[in-house]
Amino acid sequence: MPTSSNHRNFASFLGLAILLGTSFCSSKAYAGEPHQWFAGTYLDPAIQRPDFFPHTISRSIPEYRQVYNRPRNLTGWIAYKIEPSSQEAMAWQTNHCNGNYQNHAGPYVPVYCYPKPWESLNTRGRTGSKTSNTQDNSAEQLGVEIPPPPARLK
Repeated sequence: MPTSSNHRNFASFLGLAILLGTSFCSSKAYAGEPHQWFAGTYLDPAIQRPDFFPHTISRSIPEYRQVYNRPRNLTGWIAYKIEPSSQEAMAWQTNHCNGNYQNHAGPYVPVYCYPKPWESLNTRGRTGSKTSNTQDNSAEQLGVEIPPPPARLK
C-alpha cells in the first residue's frame, strides 16, 4: 500500500478528474447548450489540419474504380463474402466471372440489348375516352404492333 502524500480516494469520478487536471466543473455550459466534448481536440471540425500533399498531386492520380469501372479484387471479394447482394459485391462477381481481374482487362461497361419495359408491355398513355382512332394513334406513337382481338366463334 503506497503511503504518499498524493494518495487520494478515487471513489468518485470527480476526484479522479481533479487529479488528472481536467475541469469538468469549471466548464461554463449554459442551460440549453450542448457540451462541446471534442472542443480543442483533433476531432473538432473547426481545427484546420495541414495538407501534406498538394491537391494537384493527390487529385492527379485517378482511383482504381474510376479507371477500370470495377472494385479492386480483394475489396470486392471481401464485400462478396460479407454481403453478396451489395452493389460492390455484384460488380466484383461479374468481373470475376468474366476474367477481367485475371486478364488485366480494361474497363468493363455492360451493354443491355433488350427492349425497355414500356416498349415491350404494349402499354398506352392514360386518356379520357377510348375510341378506335385514339387506340390506333397511340399504337403508332409507341411504334409497337398491337395484335387484333380474337375473332368470336358462333
